[in-house]
Amino acid sequence: MLLAIDTSTSSIGIAVYDGTTILGETTWISTNRHTTILAKAVKQMFEDIEIDQSRLKGIAAALGPGSFTSLRVGLSFAKGMAIGLEIPVIGIPTFEILAAAQPVNDFPLCVLLQAGRTRLAACFFRQEKERWIPNSEISVHTPESLIEVIHETTNIAGEINVDARTLFRRQNKNMKLASPAMCLRRPGFLAELGWKQLEKGNIPSPADLAPIYLRTKDPMIHETDGKATVSNPQDDPERHF
Repeated sequence: MLLAIDTSTSSIGIAVYDGTTILGETTWISTNRHTTILAKAVKQMFEDIEIDQSRLKGIAAALGPGSFTSLRVGLSFAKGMAIGLEIPVIGIPTFEILAAAQPVNDFPLCVLLQAGRTRLAACFFRQEKERWIPNSEISVHTPESLIEVIHETTNIAGEINVDARTLFRRQNKNMKLASPAMCLRRPGFLAELGWKQLEKGNIPSPADLAPIYLRTKDPMIHETDGKATVSNPQDDPERHF
């Protein structure tokens, strides 16, 4: 069995997967309570599905991008649990979790995460052999600047608030928005991605796993023609998303 943990943003999710069935899955929004509720939620899930944690073969953890504190809570919990049970931890980028939930078609896919101060972190994907493959570096936009860079029919999914969703629909007909349900970051997909990596083997040590951070203040963000691009972050908690 595998436990999936995603605490990248205010949306938190956990799931338990046995390789064929999602035995338990839950997702909720938590503003600043990741630390206090994650352990309780994991304990409750194992009680609900009536399976002991000792049967776990691995843990899949979302790597981000996401908020500094949120990612730190999830990865620290996953690493601590993995060390205690002597099982591997598989890290999966958060954009790939969202992409895995989207139906594959011939149009490109743009996956979005909230990056603070109305900004959106974006990653583009292309279809290859019936799956989504990352096709760009991570970039950071305002909703207005994202509209300007979408010039062809593009699937849009991820963390899209009501204001951005309304603006996209009005201003750019090329943006094909996934429904709110399809935009939910489901930990079941994280579990499936993690399981595939677990079966391949050669999993790095938990100590080698590093979160993916974005900074939303200068000098991390460089504005060029209305688009903000991302440089390598430094270890400054106040500047990380």
